[in-house]
Amino acid sequence: MLCRLARGSRRFASVTSKPLTGAERGALERHEASEQLRNLPQQLQLRSPPDGAVICRNHNRPAASAGSIFPAQLYPGHPHNFTPLRPVQAGFAALDRAVRDVAWESRFDLLQRQITPRYGAECPGTPRREIQDGLVAGIRVRPVQNPFVRLKPAQRYRLNTWQSRNWAQWSPHRCNVRGSRRRYRIPEDIAPYRDELGEWHPPRVSGRYKADIEKQYYMNSLPWVWSNDYFQGKQHFMDREPRGLKRWFKREYRKAQIAEALKRADTMIEEYRKERREVKRLSWVESIVLEFAGDQLAAPYVRQRRLPKM
Repeated sequence: MLCRLARGSRRFASVTSKPLTGAERGALERHEASEQLRNLPQQLQLRSPPDGAVICRNHNRPAASAGSIFPAQLYPGHPHNFTPLRPVQAGFAALDRAVRDVAWESRFDLLQRQITPRYGAECPGTPRREIQDGLVAGIRVRPVQNPFVRLKPAQRYRLNTWQSRNWAQWSPHRCNVRGSRRRYRIPEDIAPYRDELGEWHPPRVSGRYKADIEKQYYMNSLPWVWSNDYFQGKQHFMDREPRGLKRWFKREYRKAQIAEALKRADTMIEEYRKERREVKRLSWVESIVLEFAGDQLAAPYVRQRRLPKM
């Protein structure tokens, strides 16, 4: 049907020289996307790309008919296209950077990376391979929707009835909550507001339904950009100070201290020798000169003793 539509639309465009409608253009794009997916190799290449290379996968980006305005050569929201924006320091791989990365783009730019949820039958056979979206080197770095689920009657009822699960008309700026028909403005309705008299009121959406809106964001592969510390980031649990007995990490910490001190060993040795010379008592000759000449006349010839601070 799509092939006939594509041939008919091309023939219609060549004869009448009229621009294609949005529906015809969307059908052509979906047909070309299915052709690209069909021509992909069945087996993955074993060779890994070079460091710093951008992996361009056109079939992973959303079609232009879906409303995306991102460049066609790269879809930043897909983890297979993840490339560090800055040089990665020694000892850090792309995975280490991904789990510690902090958002730097505008919230409204990030919200344009919506991926509409899709559902399919469960994968046959065991063991079942985890969905590869949101993974870097086999580690999940962001939550994504799992399309391979067994929809039970209760879940089908929600998808068919609830407006909050109507993904075809879902918008990150106007959201429903659970089974309600009322649409709320995001983020205005999830934050406290002030009336015309200057008095503050609690948010129009309670914490329970705010959590449901956050779940809708995750189902559409969007981060929850309205959290208070979203642009500040959180400390990774592997970067925390180790807890437990000191003997577990005291030796390694001491080794790191010694390695850091050895880098400035020559300067420290010279400072130590100078300090030890200044601590020594004055000789008999120096004390006699200081006693007969006085402090002012003997200053250029007699060293000044400096005692270390205790």
